[in-house]
Amino acid sequence: MNQELIELIKQANSVLIVLGKGAKRDSFAAALALYLSLIQEGKMARVCTEAPQKIAEGLAGSDKISPALDLGGNVLKISFACKEDAVNQVSYNTTEDRFNILVEPRQGGQPIDAKQVQFSYTGGAVDAIIAIDTPSLEQLGSLYLENPDIFVREKIVNIDRRFDNKQYGAFNIVEKGASSTSELVMQLLLVLRIQMSPEIATNLYAGLVSATNMFTSFSTNAQSFDAAAQLLKTGARKATTAPPVMGGGIRMPTNRFAPPSSRMMSSPFMDEDMFMDNEQSTPIAPPAQSSPVSQQQPPTDWLKPKLYKSSDAIKQ
Repeated sequence: MNQELIELIKQANSVLIVLGKGAKRDSFAAALALYLSLIQEGKMARVCTEAPQKIAEGLAGSDKISPALDLGGNVLKISFACKEDAVNQVSYNTTEDRFNILVEPRQGGQPIDAKQVQFSYTGGAVDAIIAIDTPSLEQLGSLYLENPDIFVREKIVNIDRRFDNKQYGAFNIVEKGASSTSELVMQLLLVLRIQMSPEIATNLYAGLVSATNMFTSFSTNAQSFDAAAQLLKTGARKATTAPPVMGGGIRMPTNRFAPPSSRMMSSPFMDEDMFMDNEQSTPIAPPAQSSPVSQQQPPTDWLKPKLYKSSDAIKQ
């Protein structure tokens, strides 16, 4: 692995981890494992994404995910929803103790709704940005579109396994043959010589299991099982799974087949009543006795299949 990449992460005091809007559970597992590793090393780290955070439920550190950038900056940002050509002019003035920002709409346009105005802080220092499962920076949504100045190319580490990745980072760890992104993060942690705690290993194992559909997907390979074995040895815990739930909250039975009835088990033959007519029973004569066969010399045709006709067994 690139030595410059190793030095960038080791020397970074503040690291921003971002995920694309299409992030999956494997993406969250890899990002949170990396987050816990950086915090363990005494660094400041943040995880930001516009992807649904519900996907990360049950993963260690999932409560640390933020939908917006919060880097501790001191630049006040005032924003409101409007069309591109709705504003004619923005100006400001000062009085004795107030600073006023004036937003003038275009002639004939609607004034800005004061209830739509939002305030937040931007800016802040970040030494490195690690993008996980983000084919392009535009996939970050407003995280990138509203803060393009933060995403300086020299600071970006791009970790992905998708075929459509744009290779936009200064360091691109894009392995299209990898079965999971969690494996790529695991390799990075091993190169950085960061000791994996049971929580970190559990996150990575959960991502690996999710990405490979419990090791049944076509992308599963020998490296997948090697990584799983190493994570389990490190202390990864397997997730407990409950029986699948049907509609209405009814759990499916664990026994797929009902045991045979005692009647079926007692006799290997069908019920003889099935062959009797309910209106008039016709007795069935016993089969004709064949001539005794010498015990020393079996008949020559004894291995051949026998064919019987109904007239041989039923007497009219």
